[in-house]
Amino acid sequence: MHALTRNRRRAAALLACVVVLAAVAGQTARADEEERPKVTVSGLLEWYYQYSFNHPPTSAGNLVGRSFDVKNNQFALSLAEATVSRTPSAGSPLGFLVQLTFGKTADLVHATEPGGNVSANGVNDTPYKYLQQAYGTYVTGGARPVTIDFGKFVTHMGYELIEASANEHTSRSLLFTYAIPLYHVGLRVSAPLTPQLSGQLHVLNGWNNVEDDNGSKTLGAQLNYKPNERLNVVLNWIGGNESGGAGLSTDRNVQVLDLVAVYQATSRLKLGLNVDLGGAFRRGDSGSWNGQALYARYQATPRSAWALRLEHFADAGLRGIATTANSATATYEYVVKDNLIGRLEFRHDHAGQPIFSSGGGSSKSQQTLMYSQAIKF
Repeated sequence: MHALTRNRRRAAALLACVVVLAAVAGQTARADEEERPKVTVSGLLEWYYQYSFNHPPTSAGNLVGRSFDVKNNQFALSLAEATVSRTPSAGSPLGFLVQLTFGKTADLVHATEPGGNVSANGVNDTPYKYLQQAYGTYVTGGARPVTIDFGKFVTHMGYELIEASANEHTSRSLLFTYAIPLYHVGLRVSAPLTPQLSGQLHVLNGWNNVEDDNGSKTLGAQLNYKPNERLNVVLNWIGGNESGGAGLSTDRNVQVLDLVAVYQATSRLKLGLNVDLGGAFRRGDSGSWNGQALYARYQATPRSAWALRLEHFADAGLRGIATTANSATATYEYVVKDNLIGRLEFRHDHAGQPIFSSGGGSSKSQQTLMYSQAIKF
């Protein structure tokens, strides 16, 4: 109870700080609107109801293979998010972003955070989970300005994002769940290299850790190639010694390559590709994982769309499933209003081993039907 009270006080303090920060920055922006960028405030609520046709018992816990939509046969508030930001401009090169998060997603994003204690119900009880992102930005001048971010930010890896409404499906891919990290603390430097190519360099504490758990820094890089308005290809890399933040029991040298490609085939049809190749190396004991995902989204009307995701993931034993898994996901999306998104999703998972809970036993397959909503404000 004392820990819960402390966390509520911390959350309230963080929210108060964001409000004060927004008010002060807002006053500064209004004092010179022509030269200083405005502070923007936005919010997001996401919830879902999911039903597994495997009928897993309540004691089985969370659904295997899912990042955040882990609850079966119940209404679940997945994410409540508030964001305060100021984008740098020519007249003011300083900016910031503070993003508060609450709900089950915040718990699961920070499940392996070293800077916290595991509570009686198995949740990592860390105050950092209330801050999904918090970083400052400085942009240099010149024909090719360099953007420097310092603080806590989400990873540069992967096709999908933490917010379900920013993706084409509410459930996250196997690659998102098992192949890559979620967030970092450190330094991020971005710059245009040519009119079509930009790059990033990262110096980080590691995978999913605000507080460094091994004293070794992790490096990251990105090349973003956009030759025209229809095609965008991104190559990401991350490498360094990792342990608890990456879900590993001992230190290993972890290297991951991540390829993301998006092609707008027509005004209505968007195609996507995500490929991951990773490994964790230690003398006499190494392992690897790899995954591939294909995406298609068809905008049937201005308010409705269909989406399909097909994927394969293979894990040698380091990422939590120790087998191969395939998944197919189909989603129908309807925008009720500009800020209210409803989705109906069906997903089928199949694995090489019986890793899914089914009735009183286990199964190689899992089928789920989910309805979700996202409200933006």
